[in-house]
Amino acid sequence: MFSRYFSLEAKQDTGRMDQRRNSIISLPHATRSLADGFNRNFPPHVLLSCAAIILDICAIISAALLASVIAGNQINNFQILYEKTIFLMILNTILLLGFSGSYQTQFFFLIHQNLKHLALRVLLSGCAAIGVMILFSQAGAYSIMWLSSWVALSVFLVLGFRILLALFAKLDPQFRMGRRTVIIGGGENGQCLMQIFQRLQDQGLVLIGYADDRNTRHASVVAQIPFLGSTSDIFPLIRNGLVDQIIIALPWSAHARTVNILQKFSEYPVCIRLAPDLINYHLPPQAVSHINGMPLVHLVDRPISGWSQAIKRIEDIVLSALAVLVLAVPMLLIAAAIRLDTPGPILFRQRRVGFNDQKFEVLKFRTMHHHQAEHSIRQQASLNDARITRVGFWLRRLSLDELPQIFNVLRGDMAFVGPRPHAPGTKAAGEPFEDAVSFYAARHRVKPGITGLAQVRGYRGQTETIDKIHRRVESDIEYIENWSLFLDLTIIARTIFTVLRMKNAW
Repeated sequence: MFSRYFSLEAKQDTGRMDQRRNSIISLPHATRSLADGFNRNFPPHVLLSCAAIILDICAIISAALLASVIAGNQINNFQILYEKTIFLMILNTILLLGFSGSYQTQFFFLIHQNLKHLALRVLLSGCAAIGVMILFSQAGAYSIMWLSSWVALSVFLVLGFRILLALFAKLDPQFRMGRRTVIIGGGENGQCLMQIFQRLQDQGLVLIGYADDRNTRHASVVAQIPFLGSTSDIFPLIRNGLVDQIIIALPWSAHARTVNILQKFSEYPVCIRLAPDLINYHLPPQAVSHINGMPLVHLVDRPISGWSQAIKRIEDIVLSALAVLVLAVPMLLIAAAIRLDTPGPILFRQRRVGFNDQKFEVLKFRTMHHHQAEHSIRQQASLNDARITRVGFWLRRLSLDELPQIFNVLRGDMAFVGPRPHAPGTKAAGEPFEDAVSFYAARHRVKPGITGLAQVRGYRGQTETIDKIHRRVESDIEYIENWSLFLDLTIIARTIFTVLRMKNAW
């Protein structure tokens, strides 16, 4: 793959090994050409972004010309009004795509994932330009046919040109568009990193090979990744402009070696990155902050904190207050039905574990005969359960027994949306939930909810298998890590439809 730059030859090493592969630079004469000098002054990444900007401009102008053909005689040779609108859309598109990262190299190598976002941004730019021009001119001066055709064709042509540019970047035989990368370290860290890069597709990163000063390291390294020799063998590659990025993949305990390598490579015009230690591959994506210049790696952040916490609490208060106003009469009718159906209290109180492992009493309409209600679950409710009352059957079937939890939300024990608070002692396949799922307690990092992502996905009811509680908890963790106000409102809307067709609620 990289035979253009490297030729491998066998060397005898009488000290430790019989043979080892070494990379010897094989520079073509073209590296001294004018084109190579041009590339050094104007990096291919910059040229690729400039080409994208130019093609976007050409796409919008070409779309305008084609739209004028479609519109026929409805416009007169591109009036000034139309020219201003075209110019405004070009400006909007470049600014919007620029700020959203659509001109970065990474975007071109992930084009198949970004086409939808690119189309929406171009469409938004066109609509914004039209809206501004109509606001400051007469709406009747425009041709509706031309406007609709122009915006639609602009989206189509921008996507088409961008796909062609992405194909050019990927098929470049010299791999100039990608970040040509060398990994320093052939130990466990380096091997793990190489395996990750091999699994990634179209990430704009070209892994040239790896280097290690310890000769024994390369014997067991990931296949098909060239061994380039020691760290000193990388310097000629950098000097000839064949390496863009160095990743040091040594264990963090090798402090002295890491600092020594950093000092050597910091003299060269390449990006230098430090790969995480092995333990970090099992942790969530990290960020880095600084305290007085000292970097701190973020392993886990508190979820729904700061302004998000305040917004979610306001959401809970507003929704709960509205729910009380709307559901007050139905709740009174349900209370009367429970009282007339069987003797006992209207409400059922049960201790649950909430936010930060704090205990609280959850409120529900009583659905079982009073003398058979369980405050610590020994047996989950099942289909045709004799403990459930006639009114309780329908309350459970429609999830109306959960309505009193609105007052738990107002009191601050619960949220409107969040992981459901499970009853104490509930088991999956005979094991307590906490033992069945190792990360079960992570649900308590936020307030429990009346409804949640697991519920709208249908993960409720009996948990006869470990897999069922796993899927439920995984959905809860997904919700915690991706919370947004829009997600909450979506879950609430889905809850209504989910309840109506629920088949495993009893």
